[in-house]
Amino acid sequence: MKLEKCPCCLGEAELVNMMVGDTEMWQVTCSSCGLSTELDDDKVFSEERWNKRLERSRLKMWVTLLAAFLPFLAVAAFLGGSFMGLRL
Repeated sequence: MKLEKCPCCLGEAELVNMMVGDTEMWQVTCSSCGLSTELDDDKVFSEERWNKRLERSRLKMWVTLLAAFLPFLAVAAFLGGSFMGLRL
């Protein structure tokens, strides 16, 4: 599975395996900023968890932009209505 870029810095991600006791554990880590997933004993699950971070990051970005844009839109509508002589 191809790993997506880091949601924080857009750096390259790499899959790292570690031995913890007798268990092979997997973790995806950004080579630039060090952001990483938790250790997991399932390689595919670690990759999927990492790739979903970028989707969530993009969703949060759009929600934040919309939350910032709505008050601006309300003020612009109010000022535009006032300019055109409309009253509430």
